Amino acid sequence: MSLRVPPVIAALFALLFCLVAAPPLAAQDAFYEVDALNAGLPPVPEDFYRDNPQEAVESFLDAAEDEDWARAVHALNLNRVDEADQAERGPPLARQLARVLDRRVVISWRRLLERPDALDAQASSSAATAGQPRRSLLLAVLDRGPREGAIRLERIKAGDDDPVWVFSDRTVELVPELYRLYGPSSLESSLPDWLRKQTFWGIHVWELIGLPVVLITAYLAGRLLHRLFGWLSRKATHYWTTVTLRALRWPSIIVVVTTILLYSTLRIFVFSGPVSTIIVPLTVIGYVTAILIFALNVIDTVLDRLVTFDSDKLSDPDNQALRSFATSMSAGRRALIVLALLIAAGTALASANLFRTLGFSLLASAGALTLILGFAARQILGNILASMQIAMNRSARIGDFVVFKDHWCTVERIHFTFVQLRTWTGNRLVVPVSDFVSDSFENWSLIDSGMIRVIDLTLAQTADVGALRERFHAIVDDHDQIERDDNTMAMVLSQDGFGQVVRFTVYCRNQMQAWAIECDIREKLMVAARELEENLPQPVLPQARMDDMAG
Repeated sequence: MSLRVPPVIAALFALLFCLVAAPPLAAQDAFYEVDALNAGLPPVPEDFYRDNPQEAVESFLDAAEDEDWARAVHALNLNRVDEADQAERGPPLARQLARVLDRRVVISWRRLLERPDALDAQASSSAATAGQPRRSLLLAVLDRGPREGAIRLERIKAGDDDPVWVFSDRTVELVPELYRLYGPSSLESSLPDWLRKQTFWGIHVWELIGLPVVLITAYLAGRLLHRLFGWLSRKATHYWTTVTLRALRWPSIIVVVTTILLYSTLRIFVFSGPVSTIIVPLTVIGYVTAILIFALNVIDTVLDRLVTFDSDKLSDPDNQALRSFATSMSAGRRALIVLALLIAAGTALASANLFRTLGFSLLASAGALTLILGFAARQILGNILASMQIAMNRSARIGDFVVFKDHWCTVERIHFTFVQLRTWTGNRLVVPVSDFVSDSFENWSLIDSGMIRVIDLTLAQTADVGALRERFHAIVDDHDQIERDDNTMAMVLSQDGFGQVVRFTVYCRNQMQAWAIECDIREKLMVAARELEENLPQPVLPQARMDDMAG
């Protein structure tokens, strides 16, 4: 009797077989199959290893260091070269590729694993190639005008031979063009051999001499341009001429210095990989910085024409809307700076290929770099966000009068990380933004510019408060900066052994003058109290002294 297997169980077994067999099949396909590899070259030396990516690159670089190009050519896939020409064209191509690698590529040895299948067992599970054998590895991406040129290693299986790692045929095809762009200049080619010898970190002798010369030349050019702009600024008489010179001064200096560095490193000298890895990103950052500074100067000029940031003018009670506008413009400027910095950083990193060239891709993909920078700059970022919070909720505006920790101040500037307050004595109080938003403070200009000032006087127990109240009303009526209204009051607040405390209140329309008005009213009330004491039989001012109270 035959045993029938249900279709569902058969399908499950088939699926399980596919899952188990898939990894070995994938491993078997982790190479490119060709009929022959470099058929026009002599046999590969026995000690030239190409079994894994690291050995292949090491064998090539060792042969290049010995200038044994007939040996180094076995690390190249010459299948796109005619078989009859491979022996003749191969060694020059190997020499040119070695020069390009020396000048423009910093090899990440961590990515060149000593495994034939180049499988990275330590790769993150979120990586696209996690747990998969590789048949192609990207070493570098170089700029070649409108397009980029990739330098790759590929695993090739020729016929029945074992798979080997070589530089891809497409990379070999690009070598002449890359050598023309990044190979030695005519000046370097004319140097004697002792100047072209390598020193520490793969840097040549001529680079140790040429790099300081280039830096000094760039510095002198920058100083000369700085003095030129200074002379032109002193001669300028028109507003727009002065503004233009101020906006162009530092961007022009940075552009000139950066251009000298870039032209010297790309046309006059072609520095090796370790040096170019530093100089090329610096030139990109230099151009981006120049554009950023110029954009900020233009923004500042436009803002100066649109709104004033003079705290004395903004503190005028009639300029409440102007204070809000100035604060919003200041916040907008800070937001534009943050946005411009992010764009500049992204442009610099993308143009310089830092993540690919220096091997930071693993760190960036895991988000570790973001976490490190965020933790290190958490206080700065908190202050920046707090400064934006002040602008949005308008709890304090430029030109507002505030009382912060018993300091009567005017808000003069709201910066990224601190608030600049000007005290009534003219001193500047610098407060971190995080402290300013976390502590309570009085804002005398938030809603209304007017305020009630309070004057407390201690009078004798027998003082005629009504008579002094009449004199107080007369003082208010005669004052040219205040008017009598419902807030103009005189009342007995409390009483103790010294006498009775009488409170006088007056409404001031302008908080800028409120304190001076309070002092003026107090002085006139004291004069009125002394006059009443001279004309009335009972005393008005307290007669007891501290020693009398003690007795």
